[in-house]
Amino acid sequence: MSARRLAVLAVLAVLGVLGVLPAHAQTTYVAFGDSITWGVGDDPNRAEKGYPPRLEALLQQRGQTADVRNEGLPGETTAEGVSRIDKVLIAGDDVLLLMEGTNDIGNQNVSNETMAFNVDKIADKARAQGLTVTHATILPRLNTNFDARNLVTGSFNGLVRDLAWSKERRLADPFEVFYRLTANFGLLYYDKLHPNTAGYDVLARAFADVLTSADTVPPVTGRVEPANDDQNVPADTPLRIDLYDFGAGIDVTATRLVINDVVVETPLTGNSRKLDIRYDPPQPWKGVVRVTIRSRDLANPANILDREITQFVAAGTTFLRGDIDRDGRVDGADLLIFAPHFGAKRGESRYIGVADLNQDDTVDGADLAVLAASFGKTSF
Repeated sequence: MSARRLAVLAVLAVLGVLGVLPAHAQTTYVAFGDSITWGVGDDPNRAEKGYPPRLEALLQQRGQTADVRNEGLPGETTAEGVSRIDKVLIAGDDVLLLMEGTNDIGNQNVSNETMAFNVDKIADKARAQGLTVTHATILPRLNTNFDARNLVTGSFNGLVRDLAWSKERRLADPFEVFYRLTANFGLLYYDKLHPNTAGYDVLARAFADVLTSADTVPPVTGRVEPANDDQNVPADTPLRIDLYDFGAGIDVTATRLVINDVVVETPLTGNSRKLDIRYDPPQPWKGVVRVTIRSRDLANPANILDREITQFVAAGTTFLRGDIDRDGRVDGADLLIFAPHFGAKRGESRYIGVADLNQDDTVDGADLAVLAASFGKTSF
């Protein structure tokens, strides 16, 4: 325990004996996680790094008497967290803030289901000691060596949302908050994985909003089937999407399912906290299927969701070389995607694999020739 925390507890104990403060006036939060909780990438001149000290200040500004203890451990996996949590919790702790899983992503021996199981086990251990638990999604990754498109990360976060809902726990959703910001600016990360100083400010606010009941996040998805980027999906596969809102609730009347830019009618079951969206295709799936959800919540002002949720490829679909956007036709749209990456080599920031059409680790004239040979042709 830090000297600062000991001093605070001692003062509170004296004030409690004197009757100056009511019992349990302070809420003690335990921020548990890996290097992102610890504060890697933060301003080196800060004495206390990461989101926990910022969160403590925000909660105090919003009227809470709060102590937020930083129990982040760089490099930790969810399995290691299951063992460490027993050594971290102490008498008087009130709330566990649990954001774990980033270091598991990329380890192909650990499934998302195993990660979610470990996270639940950590939470159960905290609950057994009397703490309430606030789950948190993990941050999106940008230009990393694995999961740069956030397919695995997004799927894991869906399971975290499922877990929080099923166990009736609070959820902070940094993934959703960061995803919207990085989609527009893309500069919040120090190493394309950890936040920088501004990113830690954003992360702290994401937690503070949830802990003070400020709703700033739109409806979010849990389990999605078929999953994003699934290939060879049987043509009669039903579509399943779980939609959650951990704040004011979903505006059910404003929720629409959009498939390949066409609004489709389908029954919505559930309530404003969780909607089950199920769709049986009246005709077999063909080619690339793009699924968008349009919705909003009941907050004032409303938080809007209008985003492609999943894109999958029906079985039997073939693509022409040069069909970079996979819309079934090689055209100017593919050329526009290709052009900014011309001249890039693998390992450089401008390189993307989909533009390296002959897979020789360089986007050059040979790839342009491949695209030109199919230009104007359609495959489905």
